[in-house]
Amino acid sequence: MNELELFGKDIDVKVNDNFSLTVLRNDGCLLWESSQIHIPTILLRAEDTKTRRQPLSSAEKASVSDFDDGKHRGQTVRLSGFDGIDIALELTFAIDAAVDEILIQVAQVDGKDTVESVCHLYRFEKPVTDGGYMVLPHGSGYLIPAECPDELPGKGIRGGLIGGRWSMPMFGMVREEDAMCVIVETWWDCDVEAEHLPEDLSSLDFNWLGSLGKLAYPRRFILRFAQGMDYVAMAKLYRGYARKQGLLRTLEEKASETPVIRQYIENILLRWAAWNSEDGPTVLNDIRRLQKMGFGINFFFPKWSSSGYSPERGTATTADANWQAYLLSNPVPGGWEALVEFANAIHRLGCTIQGFVNPRSQDAAAPEFDASRWPQNTEEQPIHDLSSHDALERTKRVLDNIEAKGLKYDVLYYDGYSAHYPLPEDYSRLHPQTRRQTYEVQNACFAETRRRGIMPGAELARFWCMADCDYFFFTDWSSDRLSNTPVQGAPAPVGEPIPLFQLVFHDCYIAGFSGGGYALYSPGYDWWEDCTPRLYELLFASAPAHNWLSEGYVPIRDWDSEKARRHWTWLKRWNSYYRTTATSEMISHRFLSSDRKQQRIEFANGVIAEFNMTTDELRVKGVAGFSGEWEKPEA
Repeated sequence: MNELELFGKDIDVKVNDNFSLTVLRNDGCLLWESSQIHIPTILLRAEDTKTRRQPLSSAEKASVSDFDDGKHRGQTVRLSGFDGIDIALELTFAIDAAVDEILIQVAQVDGKDTVESVCHLYRFEKPVTDGGYMVLPHGSGYLIPAECPDELPGKGIRGGLIGGRWSMPMFGMVREEDAMCVIVETWWDCDVEAEHLPEDLSSLDFNWLGSLGKLAYPRRFILRFAQGMDYVAMAKLYRGYARKQGLLRTLEEKASETPVIRQYIENILLRWAAWNSEDGPTVLNDIRRLQKMGFGINFFFPKWSSSGYSPERGTATTADANWQAYLLSNPVPGGWEALVEFANAIHRLGCTIQGFVNPRSQDAAAPEFDASRWPQNTEEQPIHDLSSHDALERTKRVLDNIEAKGLKYDVLYYDGYSAHYPLPEDYSRLHPQTRRQTYEVQNACFAETRRRGIMPGAELARFWCMADCDYFFFTDWSSDRLSNTPVQGAPAPVGEPIPLFQLVFHDCYIAGFSGGGYALYSPGYDWWEDCTPRLYELLFASAPAHNWLSEGYVPIRDWDSEKARRHWTWLKRWNSYYRTTATSEMISHRFLSSDRKQQRIEFANGVIAEFNMTTDELRVKGVAGFSGEWEKPEA
C-alpha cells in the first residue's frame, strides 16, 4: 500500500506501508510514532483451522476510497488476500483538521472466515529521556512520570478491559509541551496494556478483543494532539465528549427524578453489615446518639444469607445477600415482618436506607437455583459467575418481592456490578451474551431501580454507568490502586494518584473511600496508613462514612475516648466538606511542588483545598469547619 497522509492545523500524519503511524509537526519535526516492532496485527481463523497471526501489511490487495463523516475527512483502506483466508477488512484514517484530531476505525466487512481480534492498533512508546508522563485511568487515576522508579506491570495486572480495570476510555501521554490524548469510542472489548520500564520507556498498547470470538462490529478511537495539553485538559476534553454521548448526568440533574440523592449527600454512611436481631436495639440507640451529635444517617441495611439465616452465615463476610435471599419465604428469625419492622424504625428516625444485593452468583440451596443459568466458556464448561442474560428479570423479581413484603429501600447497591473484573462473556448456546450486552443490561437494572423510586448503586465508579447509577461503594478500592505486585501486598502505589476521574465526573456520583475501616472485615484492602489517608479522602472528594475510618465498629464500641473524640470531629468536618462540594464540578488539580507532595484542587463553587502529603497537613477554603489555614486532620 502506498503511504497515506493527513494534514491538520499543526500536524501531519503519515500512515506507513506497514500501517504504523508517524505524527509530525508542520515543520517536519517528529512528535509521535507508533511502534515499529509491535505493528498492527490481526488474529484470524478459517473454518476448522487454528487461529493464526498476520500483520495488516501482509494483505495482497488494497484499495483506497474517500471518507467524510462531516467532521473527519480522510481515506478508507480495504484490505484482502491474507494468505488464503477469505476476509476483507476496512481501515479508516481521517482527521478533523481544525483541532488536530485523528479518527481510526477497523472493521471486518466481508468474507466467510473470521477476524477474531486486532493487536497493537496502536502501541505508542515514549522514551523516558523525553520527560513528561503517562496518564492512566486506573481507578481515580494515575500519572506515571518519566522518572518513576517502579516498573509496570511487574507482577501486577498486564492489560485490562476498558469499563472493568480501566475506569474511563481516555488515556494520555505528555512530553514537554506536546501531548497526545486517546479516547476509545467503541470500548466494550478494548484491552489496553500500560507499560513502564524505568530508564527505558513508557508505552500504551491498544488491543481489540473478539466479541464472542469475532470482531463483530467496527472498532473506533480518536487521537487528539496538542501543545500544552496536560492531564486536566485531557479530563475536560473527555468531559465534553462524555456529555455529547449522554454519559455525563450530574447529581443535580438526577435528583429531579430521584430526590433521595439530596438527602444522601447531607448524611454520613453507617454500615451494619449483617442481620443480628439481638443487636438491633443497640444499633437504633447508636443512630439516635449520632443524630444528637448532628449527623444525618444513611443506614446500610444488614445482609442475610440466600440459603436462610444461620449464625455461621450471618457475618459481614458470610451473609451473601444473593438475589435469591430476597425470594426466601422466611429470610431471618421473625420472617419478613422482623425486617420490615426494623426498616420502619430506621425510617421513623429520618434515615435513608441502603440495601445490598449480589446478582453475580446463585446458591444451590436457595430459591430458583438453575444450573443452566451459569454462563459457559469456549469449551462449553460452566463459569460460576453469572452473566447478565436474565439479570433484568431477576432484578425485577427482587424489586417486586421487597415491595410486596413492605420493605422500603431508598438506595439499592448491586454488589459486583460496575466492577474491576467485568462479567464474563457467555458462550452458551442457550443464552450467549457479549460484554457489550452485559454493560447494557447492568444499566437497564439501574434504570429499573430508579423507576421504582430507588437510588441505584454499584461497586466501583465507572464512566459507562454515570448516567444511570448514582452511588458506588468506593471511589478507590484495593483493585483500583495501581501496583506492580499483588495489590494486597503492595507497599505503596506506583506513580502519582490523581483525581482524574473526579475531574470528569465528580458532580455525577457519590462514592466512599476505604481509608482504614475495611480492616475490620479483611486486612490489606484499605489505603496505606502511612500515605495520608485523611488527605486523600478529601482529594478524591469521597463521601463520609463512620465505617471506613479505623475502628468503625457497628454497634459502636467507643464513644468517649480521646481517639473517639478525634474520630467524630474529623467525621463532622469531612461531612461538611462533602456537603459543600458534592454537586460542584471539580475544575482543577495542580501539583504545587516539584516532588508532587503539595497539591491543590478547586471546585466550580469556589472551594479550594490544598494538601501537603509530606507533613500530613491540609488547608481548605470555603467550607464551614475549616479555618482556611494549614492544619492537621484529627483522625
